[in-house]
Amino acid sequence: MHDRVDVTIIGGGPTGLFAAFYAGLRGMSVRILDSLPELGGQLTALYPEKYVYDMPGFPAVLAKDLARDLIQQGTQFHPDLVLGETADHLAADEEGYVITTTSGVALPTRTIIVAAGAGAFSPTRIGLEGEADWENQGVYYGVRSLETFRDRDVLI
Repeated sequence: MHDRVDVTIIGGGPTGLFAAFYAGLRGMSVRILDSLPELGGQLTALYPEKYVYDMPGFPAVLAKDLARDLIQQGTQFHPDLVLGETADHLAADEEGYVITTTSGVALPTRTIIVAAGAGAFSPTRIGLEGEADWENQGVYYGVRSLETFRDRDVLI
């Protein structure tokens, strides 16, 4: 079992990262729980190579650059990172709550902030026989790097 923290943030995207920064700034112990294997949420998982035009203070910023800066800011107070795990159950106890993940990891906490955005997401697959054999080798569900597709014919 993990140690109890002051606040567990469910979601490691922009809002969750800023919540982690602010809680850490106020001296709280913090944990970030995210179903993805890396921080950044949709910025890193779905469109790292796209520009974001609706971020205050930036006329336009590349999603992966915004994610990099948010991750740097959000982790500067060293939150406990629990990545690749999904919250499955919540139970109250005498000191707050215990979040249990789908793999059975128990995460005791005093407070919970849900910053899940669109929530855990996975691509909508085409449904063709053998499709999984071609994932990231010809069948892609997002553009993680423009270089992957440079000088290639692409069907969308």
